Amino acid sequence: MSEPNQQHTATNGDDHSVRRQAHAWVVHLTSGTATQDDAQALAAWRSTPEHDAAFRAAAGLWRRAGDALASTAGPAIAREAPRGMTRRRMLGRVAAGGVATASIAAAGATLVLRLPTLRAAYRTGIGEIRTVTLPAGIRIELDAETALDAQLDDMRQAIVLHAGSAAVTVPATRAPLTMVVGEVRLITEPSEPAEVVIRCRPRGGLSGWVGGQDVDVACLFGRVTVVAAPGIPATRLAAGQEVEIGPDARSPHAIDVAATAAWRRGLLVFRDTPLSQVVDDLNRYRPGRIVVASSATAARRVTGVFHLARPEEALGSIRTALALSEVRFGDRLVVLR
Repeated sequence: MSEPNQQHTATNGDDHSVRRQAHAWVVHLTSGTATQDDAQALAAWRSTPEHDAAFRAAAGLWRRAGDALASTAGPAIAREAPRGMTRRRMLGRVAAGGVATASIAAAGATLVLRLPTLRAAYRTGIGEIRTVTLPAGIRIELDAETALDAQLDDMRQAIVLHAGSAAVTVPATRAPLTMVVGEVRLITEPSEPAEVVIRCRPRGGLSGWVGGQDVDVACLFGRVTVVAAPGIPATRLAAGQEVEIGPDARSPHAIDVAATAAWRRGLLVFRDTPLSQVVDDLNRYRPGRIVVASSATAARRVTGVFHLARPEEALGSIRTALALSEVRFGDRLVVLR
């Protein structure tokens, strides 16, 4: 990327120059062409409070542009094509409205996730599941589109999850392990085995655009202490319990251990799950993007078991079960309505 790399720091302190550089960074990072070197350069550029504030403001403006498109484009998606309108013209309207909105929304998520993802030591791509064994016998299974770092030395014993979902198995022979997701901290018991599944996703609204995350923590074996944020009382989870952290947080509750993180067995299991969440999961295993056209459709509930290796089959089953229609743009972009 030419402009931010050429102007690594502001040379004259001019506010307009800093804002222009911040917007250039946002555009580049949401283009899909950013590299790890770009991520490192941006981290250095944002090291000053002025630059960081400008970047966050630019991200907020990008998000509000998506909201504005959503308010004007939504009805164009929901309506059937008027009489006499050709399919090509109908697709053109959807592309100009709803797909543009979806693209900006997806770009916002990319903006939040791409920076730490590009720098992470352990990463997976679309449809990729990976197992990593770390020192002292710690085993980590990374779901698709997951990024994390691990620092296991005399100074720090921690795993940092930046995006996606991971199952962490800790043997009984090691000291407590800290797992970090944003402000959330998880700590295992000393000398006790534990198996924990952590999932994070961008929070809805502006908070998600500037790094806010919703976090789910499930304890499959052993015990784990969860601190949602500094100053918040800790929550203790036993085997078979889960806690959700975010605006729609739930207190610790029982879960079906076999269904939790079923992706490790090549399955996606949904039980009365909102379609929006189902689509988020399918998008991690299917090249391209599935977009839900309206909030009413996104709220529809899905129950079923699907194979990760056949996401297109899963999409077809869900579409049929909910009596939805779809518009396709090539092989990759699908709009459900």
